[in-house]
Amino acid sequence: MPDHTAHRELTCPARLRLDLRIGALLLLSYLSTGCDKMATGDPPGGDGAPDEAQLQKIGYMASGNTGPKGRRQYSQLEQAKTCGDLELAMRWNRPPNIEGGPFHKKLQYLTEQIPPDLPKDTEVFIAGRIERGQMMPSGGAGWLLRMKNGTVIQAQESANFWEKQEQDSQQGQPAAVVKPTKPGRAFCGHGVYQGRVGKDPGQSADIPVVSMLFSMDRDS
Repeated sequence: MPDHTAHRELTCPARLRLDLRIGALLLLSYLSTGCDKMATGDPPGGDGAPDEAQLQKIGYMASGNTGPKGRRQYSQLEQAKTCGDLELAMRWNRPPNIEGGPFHKKLQYLTEQIPPDLPKDTEVFIAGRIERGQMMPSGGAGWLLRMKNGTVIQAQESANFWEKQEQDSQQGQPAAVVKPTKPGRAFCGHGVYQGRVGKDPGQSADIPVVSMLFSMDRDS
C-alpha cells in the first residue's frame, strides 16, 4: 500500500503557513477597522443624533457654536417653540450614544418613564405635564410632573436659573419658562437624576427627583 505519511509531513506545514497568513490578514483588517472607529470616536451604528431632514424642523433656532469635530451647537435653547423641538436640539448637541458633559456619561432621553434601576447622577432629558408648580422662598422652583406612562416625578430648579432668565428677558430673548405654576403645561429640560428621594403628597411611595440644569414649559 502506498505510504502517505511523507506526503502528510510535507503538506501540513504548508497548510499551517497558509492558515497563519490568512489569520494575519484578517487580524490586520480587523485592527485597521478598529483604528478607524477609534479615530472618529463614533460607536458602531452612529451617534444617535438627528439627521438633516429632522433638523429642518428647528432651522429657526440659533446655532453656530462649535462642539466636537466642528459640529455646530444650538446655543439658545430657550428659542425652542415646543418640547419636541427642544429634544431635537438637545439630541444634536448631546447625541445619546456619545459620552460627554460634566460626568463624561451618556445623556439619557426619558420621555415615557424613569427606569427603576437608573443610577444616581445620571444626566437626563425629561418631558411631562405640569401637575403642580411652586416658586420657592429661596428663589428656586419645584414641580410635580406626570410622564406619558403616568409616572410622577419631582423636578427642582435653582435660583441661578431664574436670575439668568431675568437677564435674558431684559436682553429681549424669549423666556424658557413662561407659566411655571399652570397645570397641564408641557414641561421638559435637562437635569441630573437624584434618585427616588421625593414625596408626592398624594402617594406614600418615594418618587424620582431631577435637579434641573435647564427647564422649559410650552403649550406642547
